[in-house]
Amino acid sequence: MIIALIFVTACKRSQEERLRYNPPENAIYQYEEVEIILSSGDILAGSLTFQDKGLQRSPIALLITGSSPHDRDNSSPGKPLNAYRPFRQFSHLLSSNGIAVLRLDDRGIGKSKGGNICKMNTLERAKDIEECISFIKGRHEFDSTRICLIGLSEGASIAHMIASKDTMVKAIVLLSAIGSKGSDIINYQVSNGLISAKYLPRVLRKDPNMRFLNGYNPLETIRQIHQPVLIISGKRDRRVPFSDAYILAEELGRTGNSNVSVHILQDYNHLLLKEDSVGFQTNYGKISSTKVPEEVLQIILDWIMKEI
Repeated sequence: MIIALIFVTACKRSQEERLRYNPPENAIYQYEEVEIILSSGDILAGSLTFQDKGLQRSPIALLITGSSPHDRDNSSPGKPLNAYRPFRQFSHLLSSNGIAVLRLDDRGIGKSKGGNICKMNTLERAKDIEECISFIKGRHEFDSTRICLIGLSEGASIAHMIASKDTMVKAIVLLSAIGSKGSDIINYQVSNGLISAKYLPRVLRKDPNMRFLNGYNPLETIRQIHQPVLIISGKRDRRVPFSDAYILAEELGRTGNSNVSVHILQDYNHLLLKEDSVGFQTNYGKISSTKVPEEVLQIILDWIMKEI
């Protein structure tokens, strides 16, 4: 009984810790829990990290999660505290260097209230992020002309969807972004065993986001981007061909955008983690590292400090 009680107490404590997104105790920036009330009435909960610069307004990065559901750290809900939490690392890195960061739980996830992210497509998610940008523009601490969007996977598509219309977005970072038609991406994932060809028709019927992806062409909005763009892809990505990074860059160059940086990382996968010696892993739980490698962090930091 005593052992069971200790176990239950430890689990409760672990759950409480999992819901905390506070920075380390030695952080040199401020932390604020925020709630953004959407036009639908649903609420997105998130974390805002920033340095108090007095009258000087700081640039800000908005982090956009990948295919949902994810919490604000771009971690799947319910994972233990030591799970891969890339957006937590991005926030700490950038805010330690004077860049404010806003990161958010998806609809219906974590502390967000209302809605169901599993019933939304990419375009609908983009509208949520647009409302988050309006929230940023309403805060006096931040320079609304120096907003950077950082999107991972589906979040990358959302980033250039928005930046193609909002010229006040200063720069965008596309991590593991698709550059091919969505139907080609789905076929690529089928060929890698990530989606069952047998059950694909049923998935397309039931999953609104997969239906959207099937008819989506990212080049329609990427060719409208004139802001600086950083593209990072892993050469061992089984979800998106790394060559899509070159397709995006080529299209940007074709339409006159010369401020494009591309980094293809050897031995990195879709989550921008290094694979072990086994090679292409499908089970990310077996990946040895649960931290964003320093190489990735440094590329992002150096580029953002230069561009915004």
